[in-house]
Amino acid sequence: MRRKRKVQGARKRVISSGGVVLRGELPEVLVVSLKGGRVVTLPKGQVEPGERYPETAVREVREETGVEAEVLSPLGKVRYYFTVREGEEPVTVSKEVRYFLMAYRGGEPKPQLSEVEAAYFLPVSEALERLSYPNEREVLKRALLRFRAKKA
Repeated sequence: MRRKRKVQGARKRVISSGGVVLRGELPEVLVVSLKGGRVVTLPKGQVEPGERYPETAVREVREETGVEAEVLSPLGKVRYYFTVREGEEPVTVSKEVRYFLMAYRGGEPKPQLSEVEAAYFLPVSEALERLSYPNEREVLKRALLRFRAKKA
């Protein structure tokens, strides 16, 4: 397992919540894409004041994709760092995302174009190849184990 690196001097902290929405017997997973399809990721977004993490996951899935989903169980969190520019100065951001296993309840994927370019379901095997970030592939694997256990 890769050792987590600590980034010194992260000046901004962002807390988000997202969902791994699975549907079907041979499950498909809901994903969104950005940057001309070069980035494929799980739906997620920032926690608003007074909101609980599961509420954020449900809201963000609905907003970004148009899909209704229900939280089944927590999947843990991931943390990563990136740099943005504020004026002329680069600022390191620490982002934490809490993920939840979610059950599909209805709706067809329709992207919120102000946030994502596309929203669609992929077979899990294809999603494991196409998700852009290793930590999200690990979250999907964890979700699949839990999804299968709930079906058994």
